[in-house]
Amino acid sequence: MEEGILVDADTAVPLGMVLTELVTNAVKYAFPAPRAGAITAHARRRQCGRVELVIQDDGVGASEFREGALGFGLVRSLVQQIKGEIDIRSEAGVTVTITFPDALQPAA
Repeated sequence: MEEGILVDADTAVPLGMVLTELVTNAVKYAFPAPRAGAITAHARRRQCGRVELVIQDDGVGASEFREGALGFGLVRSLVQQIKGEIDIRSEAGVTVTITFPDALQPAA
């Protein structure tokens, strides 16, 4: 995590749930036996007043993201709760990028 990024409690709880869900999904689906790989997460300020959280694995990727899937719906709902945006890509694994307001910046 980049130094100086602060997250208030109203953001930390849903963000923790999102991170847990995404890492759990990567552990369960990205690396079918006997494949091994890596899962990374990092946060940084990307643009004025916004924080970017990227969760990435180098697994098998995903052919589709089912809108009706419980985990996917939960993640989308929690990201909306923190006034964030989510981008999911499946290229050489899965990369999920979430941007949300920086607690140090006034809300827009």
